[in-house]
Amino acid sequence: MPDNEQNFIEIDGERFELLDEVDNIPMADSFVKTNKLQGTVGHGEAKLYVGAQQEKNFNEFFGDFSGRAFFLKKDLADYLEDAKFEYEQQEQKYRQDISDRWEEHHQRLQNLSNREFFSIAQAVPQDRARYYIRSENEIFDFFRSIMLPIISYVSILKLKDAGGNLLFLFRPSLSYAFNLYYHPAKEREVEKEIEEKRLPAETREQLVKARIGQGAYRQELLEESSECVITRVNDERILMASHIKPWSVSDDDEKIDHNNGLVLTPTYDKLFDQGFISFEDDGTVLLSPYISPLNLKKLSLVKGRQYVIPPSERRKNYLQYHRDHIFKK
Repeated sequence: MPDNEQNFIEIDGERFELLDEVDNIPMADSFVKTNKLQGTVGHGEAKLYVGAQQEKNFNEFFGDFSGRAFFLKKDLADYLEDAKFEYEQQEQKYRQDISDRWEEHHQRLQNLSNREFFSIAQAVPQDRARYYIRSENEIFDFFRSIMLPIISYVSILKLKDAGGNLLFLFRPSLSYAFNLYYHPAKEREVEKEIEEKRLPAETREQLVKARIGQGAYRQELLEESSECVITRVNDERILMASHIKPWSVSDDDEKIDHNNGLVLTPTYDKLFDQGFISFEDDGTVLLSPYISPLNLKKLSLVKGRQYVIPPSERRKNYLQYHRDHIFKK
């Protein structure tokens, strides 16, 4: 793909030029509106801390705020779906039980438009070291209401449409370690189920070790493929035995089946686990729109590039699961 093509994204069939971005702004407890953590003070501020001015010229990034800001309904829906298990299980210690709030947020989501626009402004112009933005719009208030502190992020993409108009796309995300597949409560639940089964001690040990890509599962996978699918790095000390179908939702056979694995270096292992990349059966890489073209370029990931994946019918089934359930479309 030509370099200039890497700087465009498509949203609902409309093409936008990606001018710049601010990635993964953490959702501080002071910013979220309702899902406050225990031991914190205050009721939440409507201003979002974007970052330190020494790291990026935010005055230049936002300019005079003439561009319209917006959320995509699909992005908010995906965030809520990822966060549902944490709303129910609450690994973090919240001030109040938040389990009943998810359904309320989900119902409100149904009434949103596909694109929800809002205005933004600098919140504290006199602060030259720290940059904050604010908004008085209802959709921004909804955004603050659904966010889970500490484990949530928002990225801001600065776009230009075909007419030359500036727009700022706000994209929320949840740390993948707290979604349904990797949530600590989910993994503890599965480990408890393994312990309660009347299995030989060695079998139980191999099932548990496979969760972190160790044991016989790793050994058999590396015997089949001794290098990273993408980078071709072959130093076993830095290779990860990645599950294709997550360990927490695999049955006992699938947990230790080396066909349910790919060898990847840590960066690409994380991208794969989070659903930012996936693969067709023939090894063609799939790239999620949730990772920006600028970062794809830095990662040397190119749409349509084909990699060598050890062939097996069982691996194809696992890859289908990953494309259907893990890959962020």
